[in-house]
Formats: sequence, structure tokens, C-alpha cells
Amino acid sequence: MTGDRVTAQRAYEVGLVNYVVPQAELMARATALAERICQNGPLAVRAVKESAMRGLNMSLEDGLRLESHIFRAVRDTEDSKEGPKAFAEKRTPQFTGR
Repeated sequence: MTGDRVTAQRAYEVGLVNYVVPQAELMARATALAERICQNGPLAVRAVKESAMRGLNMSLEDGLRLESHIFRAVRDTEDSKEGPKAFAEKRTPQFTGR
């Protein structure tokens, strides 16, 4: 809020960024992170992105209401059942986007 510049290391220390890597490693790290995200259920990833983007310009109350609405839409999908089932069965989930 001060507008002061923050070093990459300081941004990492306070949780503003996930990683600080040399330029030469940037694309490999970004690709690995994207691949990790892609292993999650596509409906859940889409819901998180939608909540984050739409919630930016909302009050906390409206943002929580939006999150609850989006959660209810995802909660009863096949994918939401597949994740815990695969975990219990110690296997990789097979998400279908349904």
C-alpha cells in the first residue's frame, strides 16, 4: 500500500509469489506449475479462477456469496466425487469435466 518497491526475495518471504528462480529456469518452473494445476479437476480449477476474477471488485459479503454459489454448482459433479474416491483408493483421479 506504500508503493515501495519490493525485491523478488521479499515478495517470496511475505507470500506474494510462490517461487523465485533464475531467468534460465523460469519457463521450466512455470510449465511444471501449469502441469500440476492441470492434474486437478477442470471444473474445480475453473471455479477457483472464476471466483478469484469475479470477486476482485466485490465486497467481502458479495464475494463469499459468489463463492458459495459456485461451490454448490461444483459440489454435485462427477469430478467432485472422483477426487475423494481416488484418494481413498490410492490412485490418480480420472477427471472428466462432468
